[in-house]
Parts: sequence; C-alpha cells; structure tokens
Amino acid sequence: MAKQRTTFAKLQRERAKAAKKAEKQAARINGSKPAPEPEVEEVLPEVELDLENMTTVERLFAGKGKLSAPELMSMTEKIQRLHQRGDLTDDELEDAKLELLERIE
Repeated sequence: MAKQRTTFAKLQRERAKAAKKAEKQAARINGSKPAPEPEVEEVLPEVELDLENMTTVERLFAGKGKLSAPELMSMTEKIQRLHQRGDLTDDELEDAKLELLERIE
C-alpha cells in the first residue's frame, strides 16, 4: 500500500513553524526579543441577505464562512434532521453535502 503524501497546507505550516523557530533562535543569540506577530483581524463584509429568494440549502449556509469541527457536526445533524422530516429533497441533500465539504476548515 502506498504511503499518503503530505498536503501542501501541512508543508506550509511546517515551514512557517521552522522559520519562527529560527527567528527565535537568532533573537536569543543576538540578545534581543523577537518581533511580536501582528494581530490580524478578519473583516467580513456585510452582506444583505434576500432570504425569500434563497433555496433551503442557501439559507442554511447564509453568512457562514469556514466551519470548525463542532460547527460542521451540528450542521450535518441539522441537515440530516431536515431531510428525515421531508424539508430537504434528495437533490437538496446532495447540494448541502457538497456545500459542507467546501466549508471544512
């Protein structure tokens, strides 16, 4: 069985970690403190939502960006309940699944 390759994102994280470690070592050797990392605020543009003209799947994901693991689980459960109740058709369920995959962090 073939060994799975490392993802590009993982390689980037490892390189960033190694660069940060090297920067700290250089700062210790030179006797100065490393420069603090600037805090980055994520600014989301305000979007006016037209809920009346949206599909059920669009309404479920309206205003949500990437989903963390707990958010992903709660959305999965919510979608499954809606499908079992008959509020989501099979096609809408497939669309919701695809949308969930796109929003995984």
